[in-house]
Parts: sequence; structure tokens; C-alpha cells
Amino acid sequence: MKKVFFMAFLLIFLTLGVSHSFAEQNTDAKPWNKYPDNSEKNFMDVDVFYDSLDKNLYKEYQNAELNIREKVFFKDINKVFEKADKHGSSRISGDGYHPQRQVYVFVTVSKDGKHMTTAVFDAEKQRLISASKG
Repeated sequence: MKKVFFMAFLLIFLTLGVSHSFAEQNTDAKPWNKYPDNSEKNFMDVDVFYDSLDKNLYKEYQNAELNIREKVFFKDINKVFEKADKHGSSRISGDGYHPQRQVYVFVTVSKDGKHMTTAVFDAEKQRLISASKG
């Protein structure tokens, strides 16, 4: 009787262990399945995209001290944000985005330099990835 319980326990243990290892392998295989590399694709100019943008999502300050509009790879977003560090620090990271995925990055700083607003949009899907107001 002990052998039967032992064999059943061993069988269950091995089954759970194998299924768990397959699940880990599948998630590690393509970490950016949802947002793959799109570096070879062409997207609209950053200024054209800004002009078509819903101003409820992002709008530059009138008479801004600083406005930044750039289309870059996802891996370079923080390099763009560094340009405005004297007005406040803003950084982004994200799982699921390929480093070579194209994004639009916007930064605007109010005339008095006290408020900074940022926004990052996916160039292909034209969806907001990240935004901050300060």
C-alpha cells in the first residue's frame, strides 16, 4: 500500500514539475511577443503624429520653455528624457517591448520651468504607453 501511495505521489510530482518547466520555457522564449521589433517599418513623422494627436492625451504648454518631439527606439526613451533633467527627472522601463520598437517621445516644460509633462506613444499602434504630468 505504501508503494502505491509513493508511486502516485512521485507521478504527480513529476507531472507538475515537467509542466512547470515547459511554462517557464514558453514565457522566456519571446518576451516581446506583443510588441516585436518594427525597426524596418516606416511611420509618420513625429510632427505629423503630434498634429494628429488627441490633445486630451498630450498637449504642449503654450510658450513652453522646452518642447521635445522625437521618434526613437524604445531602448532610447530615457536618453530623450535626460535632455529635460534640469526640469525634473522622468524615466520609463517596460516589459514586453522590443528594444528596437519605434516610439514617439514628447516632453514639454512650462514657461516658468516648474511643470513638465511627458508622453510616449507606440509608433505602430499609435497608443499611449506612458505619460506623466508634474
